[in-house]
Amino acid sequence: MAKSILVSSFIMLCAAIIESSILSNITFLYIVPDLVLICSLYFAMLNGKVVGETTGFVSGLILDFITGFPPGFNCLYRTIIGYVYGIFSKTIIISGIIMPMLSVGIGTIAKTLMVHLIALLFPNVKIYIAGIISYDFLFEFIANIILAPFIFHFLGFFRKSLLVTSVKDNIDNV
Repeated sequence: MAKSILVSSFIMLCAAIIESSILSNITFLYIVPDLVLICSLYFAMLNGKVVGETTGFVSGLILDFITGFPPGFNCLYRTIIGYVYGIFSKTIIISGIIMPMLSVGIGTIAKTLMVHLIALLFPNVKIYIAGIISYDFLFEFIANIILAPFIFHFLGFFRKSLLVTSVKDNIDNV
């Protein structure tokens, strides 16, 4: 389990660096897609609740450190999303095109709603939050949905390194 969490944490660190260093500097991108959220959802649906909440928390720590948000801001909602998506790890098939798009779309909406709620806990901090009915949210939503099948397929190459051993044993027995 430690190996899969370390590998997934490294992948999320790389995604956060790509998101904050490369994609944020491309001038024609209106809003940067949330690659870290997509990766975190993949890890949660692959391994379950414990890995989902752990990778959600780690991804929040990484983003809090990189973006300068108040400590714990990203950790809170990403941990909740990782746990909820981990509940569905046994029922949702993450291969294909439709399910990754649908799950990431719902995750993006949940993220935006939770960010609005958590921002109420930080009233003195100036945080730009795109409204649920805005061009910023719409662009991020569409970009996340379009990128989801590609990122899920790419992360499928690392599936054996990312699977927790108990999950591997269950898959091998089937």
